[in-house]
This record gives sequence, structure tokens and C-alpha cells, in this order.
Amino acid sequence: MIDIIASETIKARSIRSTCALLGFSVAAVLVGGLMALISAGAWDAATPDERAHFGGLGDGTSVLTVVQLCLMTFGILTATAEYFTGMIRTSLVAVPVRRKLLLGKVMVVAATSLITGEAVAVATFFVSRLVIGDRPIGPLTSVATGLPVILAEGLLMMVVALIALGLATVIKSTAGTLVAMAVLLFALPMAPQMLLPAPWNDRITAVLPSELAVQLSGTEAQLSPLGALVAMAVWVTAATYAGLAAIGRRDA
Repeated sequence: MIDIIASETIKARSIRSTCALLGFSVAAVLVGGLMALISAGAWDAATPDERAHFGGLGDGTSVLTVVQLCLMTFGILTATAEYFTGMIRTSLVAVPVRRKLLLGKVMVVAATSLITGEAVAVATFFVSRLVIGDRPIGPLTSVATGLPVILAEGLLMMVVALIALGLATVIKSTAGTLVAMAVLLFALPMAPQMLLPAPWNDRITAVLPSELAVQLSGTEAQLSPLGALVAMAVWVTAATYAGLAAIGRRDA
């Protein structure tokens, strides 16, 4: 299994988009700091009435949504790039046990997205707070309340990347998987709010991937942190098993 993981790591590094996506993720720290700097300048120049309804660009942590999308795309390309180039046939010859091949990809995506996601999220948070200082800008106004949320966001990036990998293995199309993930992350959370009565609308929304970070950090009360962690594990397991089933039953 170690050889498979090493091989999948080399494959991931050989994809041109990987360096670009990880580079964009790291650059988000600077973008977040710049957003915080602009917000701080706007706060200092605002009148008391303007401060009472201050919006600005926030504390810079909103840029983490872009990081999540970058890591999600990395997870997708880890699966679909080989189908696009036809190298999947060579990979399946080298690793006849197909499920081991996918599990190797899962481990590479999990490690890369977790390390990158947590590092970028924490760095963005601290850089932004350093720039903002004691100004009451953004929802995360202190380390005690903000750090759990940021750590949960970093973990969610790994979860989203692994879900994307599983779906990409099933769909075998980069564009198709991007659409499916967009529906899952952005469109699906709106459906319960429009179609279901309370309290089921909030209960259903709470277990969707896009809402699990706030549940894990304890910011929202629909799920306990343990419940949110279990929900994350269920999503990753379901997506991985779907991928395992797909890669084990069909031709390349």
C-alpha cells in the first residue's frame, strides 16, 4: 500500500493544476490579510453611525470558501485526470486490485487537503486578526471563539475534497462532478428551507456538508460537535464506497 500511496503522490504532483490549486490556496492568506486591511481602514474612516451598520469586506476569513473550492477541485482532478488522459488503464494494470488504487488516492487527497486546509485557515485567521486588532469587525472577534470555527472549516475542506473524489470516480467527468458538487454545496441547502416546515427544514439542512463546520464548532445547535463529526464521516464513507463500487464493477 505504501508503494501505491507513493505512486498516487507522484501522479498528483504531475498534474499541472495541482500546483496552481495549492498555490491559490496558500495565496488566500495574503488575500485575506488584504481584505482585513481594507476593512480596518474603512472602519477607521467611518462615522459612529456608519460603524453601527458596518459591513466592509469582513475579517478576511470569507476567502476560505475559495480555498475549499480549490481543494474540492484537487480531489476531483485526482480521479478524473487519469480518465481524461487514458492513463487509468496503465494504473489498473500496475494495480490490479482496483479498490487499493482508489484507497491510495483517498489517502493522498485526505492528507494533502487536511494539511493545506488547516494551515491556510489558521494562518488566514491569525493574519486577519493581527491586522484588524481590537476593531469589532467580522463574526470571529477573538481567538477563543474563532479558532474552533476555523479548525472546523479546515476539517470540512478535507471532507469536501474526499466527497468530490468519490463522486468524480463515479461520474468520470471533471465538469460533471463540478456541477454535482455545486448542487450539493450551494443549491441543496436551500431546498429544505423552501420545501419543508420547521423544524425539519433546519434539521435536514444541518446534516448537509456545507453546514457541518458550524455544527462541529458548536456555533449552531442543531447537531452536537460529535454528531457533526459523525455526519462528516458518513458523507466521506458514502462517497468513498460509491467510488469503490464504481471502479470495481466497470471498465476503464
